[in-house]
Amino acid sequence: MQFRTLGKTGLRVSEIGYGGAQIGNVNLPENRVEEVLNAVLDAGINFIDTAAMYGKSEERIGRCISHRRDEFVLATKCGDYVGETDGQYHIVRDYSRDGILRTIDESRRKLNMDVIDIVQFHGLPDPDDDDDVAFEALLDARERGWTRFVGVSADGPAAAAAARRWPLDTQEFTYNVLYQESADNLMPTLKSQGMGTIIKRPISNAVWQQTARPEGDYMGGPWDRAQSIPLAELAGEMPILEFVLRFTLSHPDVCTAIIGSTNTDHICANVAISDGQRLSDDVIGKASVAFRERFGI
Repeated sequence: MQFRTLGKTGLRVSEIGYGGAQIGNVNLPENRVEEVLNAVLDAGINFIDTAAMYGKSEERIGRCISHRRDEFVLATKCGDYVGETDGQYHIVRDYSRDGILRTIDESRRKLNMDVIDIVQFHGLPDPDDDDDVAFEALLDARERGWTRFVGVSADGPAAAAAARRWPLDTQEFTYNVLYQESADNLMPTLKSQGMGTIIKRPISNAVWQQTARPEGDYMGGPWDRAQSIPLAELAGEMPILEFVLRFTLSHPDVCTAIIGSTNTDHICANVAISDGQRLSDDVIGKASVAFRERFGI
């Protein structure tokens, strides 16, 4: 496993991180979650990303691997969380001061951590929220010592504007061969601010493997793009998944790329790609040209 410095945080993190959304599934057996989380650490991954809205993810991390706390860096998110009404779970958005601080404090309890490494907003506050109040609450959590570092999980120019306005430490966003926009509209700002970059969807959920278009924009949008970009041609003799992950890791401003899975074989296969080998400038250039020609971005 290769390691990189997470911007001005100074944290050394594995360039492949683990996304904890899937282990939040209430239908996933507890013993399976414990097996997966320990396999993640045993494979050399030391960066784990979760969120208050990821079902049982936080409490399972706290229960299964808090005894290995010195082996990993943990990032969670607030602003959105899972609520329960009459036994039914639902997502609540709350960017009020009380909501943000209450959610972070609850995350500390669930994770079994007095101090969380990183807390990020799960998106940006809504237009009818008070941005100043929201960000000041997030920064207050850092001042209180509840978290070492703070950031935002968001894409695009609005995320770049937040990075310029507020003293944030990290930013989580989408970047992969199908979605290269962040290389232009976000990464230069983050680099100028010295912020750590956390890449979500670095393999775009391997959506090209699906023969039919998935429902909804979350998977359907990437599937549409995958039909337009000649992934197999760009990858050459390399397996497409390996090519896509190497494309993301080849960007010099990427610190860690998080991939979620409950399949330990897949986790180990992803880790094997972290060998320090980058795609050639020629291959990266061809992938960039293919993207711009098709999407004009």
